[in-house]
Amino acid sequence: MHRPSRQHQHLLEKIARKESRAKVNNRKPGTRLKQWKKWAEAYKALTAQA
Repeated sequence: MHRPSRQHQHLLEKIARKESRAKVNNRKPGTRLKQWKKWAEAYKALTAQA
């Protein structure tokens, strides 16, 4: 089953968790975060259609 709204919400949660961790440890967020943001942007359009 393909559920873009759920996947989008999960990505947003992952991004927030990763950013907060980086802030606490005074580090850069990392390369995965950039990819997750790109995916979240793609899913944003799909969730608007549904």
